[in-house]
Amino acid sequence: MRKLMLIIILVLMTTNVLTYILMNKDKGETDKHYPPSEEIDEKEPVATINEEEIYYEDWMRYLETHFGEEGLKEMIDRQVITELADQNGFVVDPEIIDLEVAFLATLAGQLPEDQVEATEQEWRETLEYRLLTDMLFTKDVDVKEEDIQTYYETYQSQYHFSHRVELSHIVVDDQETADRVYQELEDGADFQALAYEYSIDDDSRPAGGYLGFYTKDSNFLPVNYFDQTNDMEQYSYSEPFQGDQGYVILYLHRELPEIELDYEQLKEYIRAKIAIEELGETPTVDMFWDDLDIDWIY
Repeated sequence: MRKLMLIIILVLMTTNVLTYILMNKDKGETDKHYPPSEEIDEKEPVATINEEEIYYEDWMRYLETHFGEEGLKEMIDRQVITELADQNGFVVDPEIIDLEVAFLATLAGQLPEDQVEATEQEWRETLEYRLLTDMLFTKDVDVKEEDIQTYYETYQSQYHFSHRVELSHIVVDDQETADRVYQELEDGADFQALAYEYSIDDDSRPAGGYLGFYTKDSNFLPVNYFDQTNDMEQYSYSEPFQGDQGYVILYLHRELPEIELDYEQLKEYIRAKIAIEELGETPTVDMFWDDLDIDWIY
């Protein structure tokens, strides 16, 4: 997971940097100008250390020097895989990506509401790239049908994602306190801040009341919590209700639907997985560069 997140971060950073490089590669070093994003004022320093200032242009020039080649190679690699996959007619079933994204979401933990869509899109692009690379890498490897079937039957449970809800809660001793907290929420107070202040649940209070993702059959979730979410919208809180520990206000962050894939959807995915295990090699994109006409500045 950490490796995947590091790849995503590197791609985001180097993609922006290389955009600047390619736009300016024909200009002299002193003529280069890297237009900032809307959030950055290039006239103001991006950092200050003991009154020593670092400006936007200095930052961009450093990134070009240190990450330019690596970032451009990453961009080329992705285009190579996209073109060769098209040539070979390889596609990844969207539900396979949905399944992996759902599992990633539960591992990543709480994400700010305004970052969920962008984060998951990055995951989708990275996952599709990885799966297409695997398919291309193993396209000439023969795997017996019975081996694919056996693998599917052995690990079938891994390709089923149960309906999950992501929850936080605030637990208080009495109805009066619960009503007061609820009114503060209605007045615009932050749920996490109120959990820090009021919740008597010592386990979740340090995390702002955050509990995580749970299925309906989870043994670690109070019985009435899951049912309470039936009438809730995502990113909303409940009215106070009686729980096992006291009076509860529940917050529903996200709801992830059930996903179950059948054999035909998974057949090529499993074939590539078995083939890579048999080869004992990790696929790299470098081996595909000779299949296309590639010219770059390095």
